[in-house]
Amino acid sequence: MTNISRSKIRQVALSYLYTYLTHGSQPVDSAVFWSIAQEKEVDNLRMARAKALLHTARATADSARLLAERVQNLENLMHADLTAAGLLEEVQRYANQSSNFDAAVKALQYCVADKRRDTTDQLVLCAGDVMRLAKAVLGLGRDLQPRFADFPAYRQQLDALTAAMNRRARMLEICTQLEDLKSMEGNKEFAGLVRMNQDMLELRPAVETLAKAIIAHIPLMEPRLESLLANYSLERLDLVDRCILYIALYELTENGLQVPIVVSEVTALAHEYSGSKSAQFIHGVVAAAAKN
Repeated sequence: MTNISRSKIRQVALSYLYTYLTHGSQPVDSAVFWSIAQEKEVDNLRMARAKALLHTARATADSARLLAERVQNLENLMHADLTAAGLLEEVQRYANQSSNFDAAVKALQYCVADKRRDTTDQLVLCAGDVMRLAKAVLGLGRDLQPRFADFPAYRQQLDALTAAMNRRARMLEICTQLEDLKSMEGNKEFAGLVRMNQDMLELRPAVETLAKAIIAHIPLMEPRLESLLANYSLERLDLVDRCILYIALYELTENGLQVPIVVSEVTALAHEYSGSKSAQFIHGVVAAAAKN
C-alpha cells in the first residue's frame, strides 16, 4: 500500500493518459515519460542527498585536523625505523585518501551553494565523489588497523591514530549508506530523505497501474460518456478534459470511491490543468454520471 497521496497519483496519471492519446493510443515510452515526469523530484532528491552528505560530514575539518596531527606524530617516530617502513607507507596512503575525501566534501559544499547551476549534473558528480571516497577510505582503514598489533613499540601512537580513524569511520559509514537510501529505512535522522526516495519509487508503479487500468476501460467508458455529453461528442472535447473524465468514470465505476470525493478531486484537476470553464463542465458531467 503506497503512502503517496491519491491526488498526486491522479495528476501524473492524467499526464500519462494525455501522452498515450496524443500519440495515437500507442504504448508510452516509459523511459522518456518518467525522465520528464519526475525531473523535479529527481533534482530535489539529489539536492537533499547532497545536503545530507554535508550534514554528515559537518565536523570533517576537526576530525581531519586531529587525524593529520596523529599521522604526523607517527611519522616523526617511525621515519628512521626501516622495519616499520611498509606500515608507514600504508598509513600515508590512508591519510592521502582521507585528504581527497575532505577535498571532495569542500567541492560539494561549493556546488550546493552555487545558485547559478542550471542542471544537477555537477551536483551528482560531487556527491558521487564524496560517497566513492568515503568507501575507499573505510576500506583502507579496515585493512590497515589489524597491522597495528605487529608494532607494540608504537602502541601509544597507534592507539591514538586508531581513535582518530574510528571517529572518522562512523561518519564515513553513513556517507556510504547514503548511496543506497533503501538501506537507511528506520534511520530517524534521515527519515525525510528516505521517505522522499520511497515516494519516487512507489509513484511509478502506482501511476502505471491506474493509467493502464483506465486505458483498458476506455472502450467501455466511451459510450457512457457519449450519452452524458448533451450536444457534444467525444471528438469535440479538449483532450485534457477527456482524460480527466476517463479518470472520473473509472474512479466511480471501478474503484468505488465516494461520489463527493471523485467530483471534488477531478474538478480540482480540471481547475489546475484545464481552466475554470472546463472545471464547471466536468463537474456537471461527473455529477450526472454519479446520479446514474
